Amino acid sequence: MLEIQVGGYIRVSKGTTVFPTGDGVEAPATRDQVVKVTDIFDVDVKSDNFYLLLPDEMRLRYFEASGGKRPIDQDILEFTDRLTSGDYRAVMWSGKWALIANVQPVEAPARAKAPKTVEKPAKKPLTKQQQMVIGSVWRFVQDAELRYKVRNPAYAAMRSDLDRGLHELSQHARNQTLDTKLNDLGIMDHIDEPWGQVTAGETFTVRGKLTSGFGGGPDVPMLFRGEKFTLPYASLEPFVELVTER
Repeated sequence: MLEIQVGGYIRVSKGTTVFPTGDGVEAPATRDQVVKVTDIFDVDVKSDNFYLLLPDEMRLRYFEASGGKRPIDQDILEFTDRLTSGDYRAVMWSGKWALIANVQPVEAPARAKAPKTVEKPAKKPLTKQQQMVIGSVWRFVQDAELRYKVRNPAYAAMRSDLDRGLHELSQHARNQTLDTKLNDLGIMDHIDEPWGQVTAGETFTVRGKLTSGFGGGPDVPMLFRGEKFTLPYASLEPFVELVTER
């Protein structure tokens, strides 16, 4: 019996909820497709992606609970248990991911089984993002005001309202029309927020794995002034240098 594993293949059926690994919002798959699994990761309450599964009202209560170190409300756990069918894992492929309970393992496509002779490219130096792993220590090289992005709750609500009048269009045309209308209205899917000032020479330690969310690419949970906080990698990259590898 086939099992879902990294390097294997899965079928993502039309209508399956698919999450982007970078900027954007979750949406149902518009067609059946077979994709290669690049990662399998947890989406339980201890993971950085758990909040992406929640509606806005639950997400706020989840953040208040996790920040205050109090138990997560039972209705949130019951909601996610139903959503995940009790399997709090997700599978990732080229820039997207979905709950593991919503996909099926399949044999590799014929084109993937054919042997290929490919010259191994020369190893490239690790990028700054690749070096930013748990336990590494970084230093700010200049004074800077850091900013980050949070989801705009008005975006999903307005997108849903506008979508109700576009059912006669194809999915592709509807998405294009919705994007244009929301852009014309000036409603973005994420809101830019200030985090605060940092000083050249200040250091921090990466406290969690690179994950997805917070609009615009990988987030890096880390230690700032003794407090755990998460900022998108893009907010930090211009201002930091590696001090100590893990």
